[in-house]
Formats: sequence, C-alpha cells, structure tokens
Amino acid sequence: MSQLHPITAAARTLWAKSAKKNADGSQGACLPVLNHLLDVAACAAEILRLEPPQTRALFEGDLGLEGEQALAWTLALVALHDLGKASPAFQVLWPEGQSNVDSTLPISPYLDRSKAVPHGVMTQVWLPLCLERLNWPKTLRKQVADAVACHHGFRIESNELNPSADQAGEEPMWHKVRRELMRLVTLGTGARYDAVPIAPTLTPAAFMRLAGLTSFADWLGSSFPLPTVTDFSAYDDPAAYFARARERARRTLSEIRWPVFAPLREELPPIPKVFRYVVKDKVFQPRPLQTALAQALEAVSGPALVLVEAPMGEGKTEAAFYAHLQLQRAAGHRGMYVALPTQATGNAMYERFAEFLAAQGRETPPDLQLTHGGTLLNENFQATVQRTRNAERDPAEAGGYGVRAEEWFTNRKRALLSEYGVGTVDQALLGVLGVSHQFVRLWGLGNRVVVLDEVHAYDTYTSELIAALVAWLRALGSSVVIMSATLPESGRRALLRAWGVEDAPTVAYPRLTVAPAQGEVRTLTIPDHDEDGHASRPRQHVTLQPLGSAAEEVARQAVDLAVGGGCVAVIVNTVARAQAVQARVLAELGARGVTARTCTRGGGKDPRAVSVLLYHARYPADERLEREERVLRYLGKGGKRPERFILIATQVAEQSLDFDADVMLTDLAPADLVLQRAGRLHRHAANEGKRHGHDDAVLYVSGLDGWPDASMEREFWSRVYAPALLYRSWLSLRRRLDAGLTLPDDLDALVQEVYAPDFAAPELTPEQGGQLAAAEADLETRRGNEATTGLFAHIGRPADFWQTPLHRRPDADSESLNDDPAALAAGEEPERPRTRLGEEGVRIVPVERADNGAWRVCRSPFWNRAQADIAPLFDRLGKTDTAQAIQIYRRSLSVSRWELVRFGLTKWDEQGQSLGGEHRGWRAHPLLRDAVPLVFTGGVAEVQGLQVRLDPEQGLVYVRG
Repeated sequence: MSQLHPITAAARTLWAKSAKKNADGSQGACLPVLNHLLDVAACAAEILRLEPPQTRALFEGDLGLEGEQALAWTLALVALHDLGKASPAFQVLWPEGQSNVDSTLPISPYLDRSKAVPHGVMTQVWLPLCLERLNWPKTLRKQVADAVACHHGFRIESNELNPSADQAGEEPMWHKVRRELMRLVTLGTGARYDAVPIAPTLTPAAFMRLAGLTSFADWLGSSFPLPTVTDFSAYDDPAAYFARARERARRTLSEIRWPVFAPLREELPPIPKVFRYVVKDKVFQPRPLQTALAQALEAVSGPALVLVEAPMGEGKTEAAFYAHLQLQRAAGHRGMYVALPTQATGNAMYERFAEFLAAQGRETPPDLQLTHGGTLLNENFQATVQRTRNAERDPAEAGGYGVRAEEWFTNRKRALLSEYGVGTVDQALLGVLGVSHQFVRLWGLGNRVVVLDEVHAYDTYTSELIAALVAWLRALGSSVVIMSATLPESGRRALLRAWGVEDAPTVAYPRLTVAPAQGEVRTLTIPDHDEDGHASRPRQHVTLQPLGSAAEEVARQAVDLAVGGGCVAVIVNTVARAQAVQARVLAELGARGVTARTCTRGGGKDPRAVSVLLYHARYPADERLEREERVLRYLGKGGKRPERFILIATQVAEQSLDFDADVMLTDLAPADLVLQRAGRLHRHAANEGKRHGHDDAVLYVSGLDGWPDASMEREFWSRVYAPALLYRSWLSLRRRLDAGLTLPDDLDALVQEVYAPDFAAPELTPEQGGQLAAAEADLETRRGNEATTGLFAHIGRPADFWQTPLHRRPDADSESLNDDPAALAAGEEPERPRTRLGEEGVRIVPVERADNGAWRVCRSPFWNRAQADIAPLFDRLGKTDTAQAIQIYRRSLSVSRWELVRFGLTKWDEQGQSLGGEHRGWRAHPLLRDAVPLVFTGGVAEVQGLQVRLDPEQGLVYVRG
C-alpha cells in the first residue's frame, strides 16, 4: 500500500458493513465505506449499460451536464447515498468497527447507539454542504441529496434534519473525511469537480429516476459477498477498484437475469403476421380498431397517450399489444405493464400476454411477471417461475417456452422493474402513494408502455390517483394506452388533462385519441369497416326485460331459462345476494324435481341435471381461483359448454373476464356496468347455433319493474352504488324498454346520458324527482370529498411535487379482494395506503383444531386426500418455510366486516396462542405477516355476535345473531 494522506488514512478506518457470514456460510470481513459507495455506483453503471439508449438519454439530461460527465456525476451521486455512514451516529452501531475508527475522528462516549440518527438523514445533511464547495446550485444540491438519501424507503422530513452535534460529527476532521470520500468517489466514477450542473433544480421526474436507480443499485451492491480479508485497495486507486466492482456488478446482474434491452421485434411486421398465433392455420383479419390505431401511430416519433373508447369484443387488447411494438420502436421503450381492475382479470390477461410475447419469437424469451397479491396461487405463473429456476441447472428446461419469470423480480417491490408485467392497477398506483420505495415502482414504469384497461371501473378517489399516475408517466418518458368501452365524457377529459391536453375534440363513438408528448393531438372515429371492407363486430340487438328484485323471483326466472337448455348468467351486486339467489335456485330446482350439479355435489347421469356455479370474492383464495377457472372452462372461448348451466356471480365477473352467456339476468347497476355485463351476452361467434333456443340476446334487469327506491334499500344496492346513478340508469333503461338496445350504437349514448351533468327526468313524479334531486346532491358532495381525499393521498403530480407535503405510510402488499361493499365497516380508518376507497379490511385464514390437538387450516372441498391430510405447523414457521406459508395463504381471504376487522384476533387470543415474531411463528414469514388466523369449530366462528360460517358451497356466510 502506498503512503496515504492522513485524511485518506482516517477515511480508510470507517466501516460500511460489519464482518459477518456470507450467504454461502463463509466468514466475511469488514467492508470499508468507500468500497460500498463504489460498489453501488458500479451497479448503477451496469444497470444503465443494459438499458435502452432512451433511458440513458433521460438520465443524461437530468443534471444539465454535457457528454460523459452527466453519467459520471449520476454515478457519483448514487455512490454518495451512504455518505452519512461517515458519522459518529453510524460508526457506533458496531462496537468492533468503532474501536478501529481513527483517533483523529472524535466520537462522544455518551453517544447512545440505540438512539442514533439514521445514516440517510446524515447523508441529506452533509451531501449538500459537500456539493456547495463545488458551486452546485443551492436548490439542486438539496434535491439530489433528498433523492439519494431516501434509499431505505422514505423521503426524510425536514424536521428530521437536525441531528445533535455529537451524532453528526461537526468537528473539522469529520468534515474533511466526508469531502475526501467524495473526492475518491469522483476519481472512481470519472466525475470532474469543474463540471458544474447548469440545471438550477432537479425536475420531479429526474428525482424519481435518481431515487429509483439509487435504491435498485443499493439492493444489488449490498448483495455482494464480503471479502474474507478487508480490502482497502479502493483508497489507493479508486478507478481500478471501480472497474473491478463493475465486473462484480455485471456478474450479479447476470445472476438475477436483468435483461439486456432488446425490442420485442427488430422489424415491425404487419398486424396479421404479429397475431397469426391467434387463429392458428388461418389468416388473422385485423379489426378496424386495430388498423385505425396502427395507422394513427405511424406518424408518432416519441412517447404518446392513446385513449381507446370502443365496444367490448372489438380487439382492444390486441390493438394495445401492437401499439406497444410501434411505440417501442418510436420512443425506445424498454417494455410494457398491463394494469387491470382485479386479480381475476389480471390472471386472465397473463395467459393472453404470455401467448403474445411467446409468439414474437425473440431469441431471449422476455421476462413476464404477474404482479398482484395472489401471484403465489397462480399455478401457471408459479410453474413458469419454477421452470425458469430449473433452467439454470438444466438448460433443456428453457427450450420451447416463450416467456421467463426470474425469481428475483417476484419480490413485490421489484416486480415492476421487470421488462414486462401484468397485474392490478393497484400495484402501479403504489408508485404515486407515499409508501416505502414508491420511487422504485415509478422507476420501473418509466420509459415503458403502460396499459390501463377498464378505466371506467374506478371511483372518484381511485380515478384521481390514476390521473396522477398518468401525469407521472408522461414526465418519466412513458407511453400510456387507456382502454374503456364505457367512459363518461368527464372521465375522458380528466385523463387527457392529466397528460397535458386541455382541449381535445370529441367525435362520434367509437373513437380513438392519440396525444404525442410533443405534437398535435388527433381524435378520430373508428370506422365500421377497414380499407379492405372488413367489418367490425356485427351489431347486436339486446332485448330488455324488467324483473322484480326479490331473490326468489330472480332464481325462478334463472331456472325457467335454464331447464330447457342453455347457459344462464346471473350477475348481482353483493355477495350476500349471490348466496341467497344460489340457495333459491337450488331450492327451485329441487321443487321441480330437477337434479342440481354444484362444485361440491355431482348430478350423476341425469340428462336433465342443471349445473349451478357460484362465484364471488368471499371464498378462500384457492377456492376462488378454482371457481374462476371453472367459469372460463365452461363459458370461455373454446370451453366445454354445458347443456344446462347457471352462473351466479358478483362484480368479479363483469370486468374483462372473457365468458359467453346465452341469456343474462343482472341487478340494476349504473348503466356503464350494466353494459359491461351485457357484453358477456352472445360474446363468442363460435357459439351461434348452440344456444338452445336463446338465439336472441335477452337481458333481464332486476329492479327495472318499478321505481327502485325500495329495492335499492332492501337489497343494499344503494350502499354499493351511488343512488343518483341507479335512479338515472333506471330511467334511461326504462326509456329503452320498447326498443331495446342496439350495441354498439346505443352504448356511448346511454353512458353519456346517465353521466351528463344536466340529466333531465320529466317523466318522474314530484316525489321521485325529489328523491333523485336529493341523491344527486349527495353524489356531488361525495365526488367532491373523494376527489379531495385522493388529491391529498398521493405524492402530488409532477407540476406540484415539490410543494406537496410528504405522506409516509406503511407499505401495502396487495389490493383488496373484497367485492361486497354492502358489508363495509364504519369507524376509524387504518393508517395504511389505499388505492381504493371503501375496501379496507383484514385477511383471515380459517383454522381449526385437528383430532390430535394440532392447529391446521380448514380444509377445502377441492383438496384431494393427500392435501387434506397436511396440517401446517404454523406455530413453528420460519422465514424460509415458504411452502408451508403458501399452503396457509392459499386458504386466506380478504374480508371487511367490522367485527372481523376489529376483533379478528379474539378467538386466537382466547386460545392463549401467539402469532410469533420476527424469527419464529406465523408472523415470521412475510407472506403471513398481515394475515389473521380465525378459529372455526365445526365450520363456524363467532366474533362480536356475528356468526361466520365457512360453507363448502357458498363460501364465507355471515349471520348476525
């Protein structure tokens, strides 16, 4: 070692990571601070090396530096994320390391390590002072320190930036050591002191890029194995050490399979060639929508917003896939994320997305992550994860598969970093909420194509979050494709404004709007025929039939329609009503002497038997997934269609679940949702001629027989949907009883009529008009409150990001599974982030005592004998017992009854049981940390006077005592 300057020698004695065992069991040595700083910078350099040129160009423009210095200083700033470790507050955390600190660096003997200020705070205090000496603009130096210092998850409040003198290390020698570390870092990365940024401030997008890259690089750099002997070579030659660190970073990225950017298609084939896999041996014929969008994007040369408003079944998904290929070429995007309303729709889209990616024939199969709270239950995705894992040992495993699922990205905070993903919109919205590492999620969505499907499905609160997300995506250089069949004009305007478009023309439906980030906005009507004369989906006439709201009447009508043959869908507004209708259907079939087949009982060989499938969200997760798969197995495209079938479902079946009913019954709901449900009527042309007499599409609307005020109260519809929208929808549908609906012609007209700000209702009596007026006043107040709540819930839009107060909240793992708002609890709102209002709850796991006294999860009716004999010993769980944890989690479900939310642990506490802690027990495993065991005896639990029955056919049933 050469003779070091005394300041350098003092810096050399500071530790960043204590000596401990590596993952392979070897004993590691202490890691000096400079080594860790350069390790992380090396990871950032290698991450950016693998990114598309456009990503690097965005970083190069963030600091206002020219040429190679823009990237060199970006890497230096990333390295300096842990400058705060050069402080007494950090050095006292490891007694052995403290004992080796140079004697010229004073540490107070009274410094309490248990109350030490986090080193991120120290970074944010001292980095601006170091940059001040280099004449960096005042605001800019504070903002870059803010960005790199929050790498442990949250931005730091200004009132935290006042450490005591003892902790901060204000003595001159500490100042000199920190400046020396910065000098050594810049020597390593090649950043010059005379390269001073001209940007006076960091843009909000630049902040997110720098913060996201820093955390990502820190995760990788912190995974480097510790050397067996402490390596001080970085202090002799920082550049040489940095070059070696980049080699380690390269190997680490290779191990996690961080993808080298490669477009999905080197050349852009015509639409028929891209989608020839859809029709196998036939020629794929593009729909007019797909052709129109492809033509509209031909002139786009950068990121753009695409707003598609078109009927169900028009090929919007394929249009979005092809738009990705075009936008990737035009803007250099690194991949795509598809965001959907529910886990069920995410699961269905995963299969379609995987098939699309596989068919593009890229030499290295793209990585596709499924991103929602129930991914461990998706067998297809987990099989892909396992196959990808095995491919490292057996390359033959990788052959013949079109997508990968690298395990490193399955971590919930990392999933959005992967090049391709599909899941719920909630996961994307966490990027604009004040949760841990939200900036990593935004970094992952930056410079990508983000598809937001079914945007009409959200309340005002969530719509405000979506608008904020759209604004951030534009700032981050992404493209956004928004799709809806039933989008009110107000929603359309709000989304366009979020993208920065204040005035876009409205043309006839179906329509297409393309708004480049730079350039002229185009809005056009999608033609009925393409240039070759190929028609869009044929017009369909839907006959409307009014029906009473009583469960008995709905069940009787469903049976009448099914016993002669055909597939009947009944979609209702609450889980309790679905359960009641199913019970009445079974009773009605029994009274008629007709055998009923259900999930838990067969019908033998009775040719007249009617299959009855109940599907809602209040089943344990494995049972819900099984029922979802049965819906698609029986009623999906190419499914094995039963002769006589009744599906009874809640809203989980109305969004993007691709099934086809011969005839449908629906509860009264807002008109756009009624239309979404009706979109499952006569959906698949291949079933024509097989509808057992239901050749005309008929939609029975429960509650349409008379003024619905009593039905709305009795059936709890007014607690699910705004009464004003139900009244308006009732009247608009009644106006069309004689003529019925012609789809898609009437679709947009009906939606815009119901959501118009000046809805006219001259037909109503004075009493009815008064009810409507009062309901509309309530709706206006509710929308205002929800918009305000949403506005204060997120981190702010880019335009006001620096003025928005910090919102730091516990992290969220997944979206709610609940679809029964009528059961929502009143009371205090928990302090955790919400992507949707009215869906707070608790995840419970039904458990029971086995005959031998051990605890086990309650059995599923779908388990075979081998599964049923497994009794997870969850009191002995550890962090690595993932197989056991998954088995428990499969039996979990999300509920929102206030009795269970507030007192769900009561039964467990009564047993004198503990959920364990960080190292052993139920809560030791991350998957179960937020789940609560609920004790059942004989299939029944009782909490605060609420009887909860776990029924093998109906799921979780509530009975108030």
